Amino acid sequence: IPPDFPMKLTLSAILLAVSFSSTRALPPQDIQAKSAQIDQLVAAKLEKEKIKPYAPASDEVFVRRIYLDIAGRIPTLKETTEFLADTAADKRAKLIDKLLASEAYVQHSFNYWADVLRVQSKGQRTGPAYVHFIKDALRSNKPYDVFVREMVAGDGKAWSDGAIGYYTRDRGMPLDNMASTVRVFLGTRIECAQCHNHPFDKWSQMQFY
Repeated sequence: IPPDFPMKLTLSAILLAVSFSSTRALPPQDIQAKSAQIDQLVAAKLEKEKIKPYAPASDEVFVRRIYLDIAGRIPTLKETTEFLADTAADKRAKLIDKLLASEAYVQHSFNYWADVLRVQSKGQRTGPAYVHFIKDALRSNKPYDVFVREMVAGDGKAWSDGAIGYYTRDRGMPLDNMASTVRVFLGTRIECAQCHNHPFDKWSQMQFY
């Protein structure tokens, strides 16, 4: 995912990608152009594989799915009936933007990142500050590259920099922290080399240490 990829996205892009954004907000026309480019790539792949795409989801299906995807819950009866009764052509885009601006989005997305980053909120003095840092990053649409850099280069005290919770999570266990960092942010597992030369990759035990 490139550093300038939007965290909070409008209709077409939110269905195709996830994560943090750039400080440079893309104008609507650029978002539509990028979405159209993605659509073209998907259509070309489907045609190459001779796969017939599914028809667009109905409003009834869409409203349930989008609430589950963004807010982590199904819509209420009132929310559903109001959406179905809306005749605006851009009602789907408006609903997505509304959900992305909600605290439900922050909490639902936090659950994902808390799992990826192995967040601990108990038994750790920096835990609450770290939780606040992640939620605030989601709430403020912080760029993904900035989000990662602040954690990896975090310094100071919890009350001034909640991002240091990424390191204090593994206090006294630098090898575990290093292995987790490589796995989460580089997509590579190197911990096998902690005990012996990696059997399937180029990492040696000496390189690990």
